[in-house]
Amino acid sequence: MTDASVLGHRDDVTAVRDKEHANTALTWALDESEQPEPYRVRADGPWGSCERRGHDLVAALDSVRRELERDGWLLAVNAARPDVSQSGMLRSSGSSRAYLLRPGKPAGLDAMVDLFDDAPPTAVTSVEAQHEAHERWARSL
Repeated sequence: MTDASVLGHRDDVTAVRDKEHANTALTWALDESEQPEPYRVRADGPWGSCERRGHDLVAALDSVRRELERDGWLLAVNAARPDVSQSGMLRSSGSSRAYLLRPGKPAGLDAMVDLFDDAPPTAVTSVEAQHEAHERWARSL
């Protein structure tokens, strides 16, 4: 990722496909000269390299996730959990923090996680299933 400020990097992220587990490197960066999509996320793993841009970190990461899902891969990070979501304020601030959602309860500061921290491989899902879970949570309030 040239000409970008690296915001974070992990070379020990687990990617899962069925019962297969693979080591993955994730890098997330900001390049303010690349408007309207200044954020970049890159995943390097058995699929090769996948880099996508977005207007915020979640948009860039979701684009990477969708690409990997085409080959059946899921990233085992909090951002891929069905019970994790960012508010609009967190997204627009470029934060890597997100809310751990509980049915029937509003999101709160007492239950926050980092998007790029490990999640149990059995706890992650597709981008679409995550959006559906968020809608169910919103209706539960």
